[in-house]
Amino acid sequence: MRQIDTTRFGMIDIDEQKIINFPMGIPGFEEDHEFVMIPYDAPFVFLQSVTSSDLAFMMINPFDFFKDYEIPIDDADLNQLQIYEKEDLATFSLLTIRDNDVEKTTANLLAPIIINKKTHEAKQLILKNTQYTTHHELVQAQAS
Repeated sequence: MRQIDTTRFGMIDIDEQKIINFPMGIPGFEEDHEFVMIPYDAPFVFLQSVTSSDLAFMMINPFDFFKDYEIPIDDADLNQLQIYEKEDLATFSLLTIRDNDVEKTTANLLAPIIINKKTHEAKQLILKNTQYTTHHELVQAQAS
């Protein structure tokens, strides 16, 4: 176990074996490579930086809200993360909460986070040639 300081949760104990490694960081946050997932209020989870106490992203499994969501992951990305079985892949979408109003929360379907559940290696993909954007409304998706 290891203790980390977080702005949102204070000092917390983390299992070092569950640290998620982003070898290239997350676009815009390239200096942070180690994160942990902190369950919040299901289906929400925080992706908390291990080294930057104030860096945390709220995420969801996009398939819980967007049933027709499809992610074309190329072989180079799968090989880079050593994902060879579908069961080894976890997918998340980063959320934006607008004006502190949960009903205005949007999901970034254009740039999903993919994680190898066995090795804990991860990457944020930037999808190309897609209709997805960085702002898909959760409330609207849940209603359909």
